[in-house]
Amino acid sequence: MAVIIGGGTYVSIPSLFPDGGYVSINFGVDPQMNRLWQLGSYVPYDTYTQSQRSFSLVAYGKKPDGSGGSNQISVEPSVSCSSPSPTTISVTPASCGYSIAPFSGDYFPTSYSYSKDNFGFGQESWAFTTEPIMDVPYTGTILFIRGIATGQVQTGAGMLDPVDQGILYDTSASQDSNGNWIDGESGSVAAGFPGIGTYTIQREYVVTYIGGSVGKADGFQGNASVTIPMQTVYV
Repeated sequence: MAVIIGGGTYVSIPSLFPDGGYVSINFGVDPQMNRLWQLGSYVPYDTYTQSQRSFSLVAYGKKPDGSGGSNQISVEPSVSCSSPSPTTISVTPASCGYSIAPFSGDYFPTSYSYSKDNFGFGQESWAFTTEPIMDVPYTGTILFIRGIATGQVQTGAGMLDPVDQGILYDTSASQDSNGNWIDGESGSVAAGFPGIGTYTIQREYVVTYIGGSVGKADGFQGNASVTIPMQTVYV
């Protein structure tokens, strides 16, 4: 086990967060190990792995003067047999008790969310993954194909516009066949004093770009989430 010191841990994602502003990060490796068991033995016939690195972060939105925060990036679906443009992430952990080596690689976003209360700074949450890493080199071509990104954004009075929550969308793809928005509703209230409840409207979107949210906008709330499916294709 190691202890990681936040004040000495450096994160670099220049294409996405050129000015930093990270609140926290999480990282790891999923080995996806496959043991080929055989009769008459407790020793596998063979063992192979197909690893993937994962990375997630929470960061602040843009400052009131428009500086800081994240840049917008495309999450439009793949239309050809090529992987979308990756995001290069580099991390140098400051560790104690066990030395954690710095790491760097090309990552692809798999989810995005935004949250903000009436007061304070809004925050973005991003999750990323890498292409599969084989223990035995693959002789063909590995493609990482992106599907259609979809998401939900709380809308209505007192809520930030989707673009201010870091979401751009395809209008025609998001609406139903009659040109209407697809909304969900939820509400709750309990007896007592003062007996305050909430009511929210969640609008469904087909998302094309994420990032670039506002940070400081007192008097407004934000709540949004996007899922970005990725499919590995071996050619």
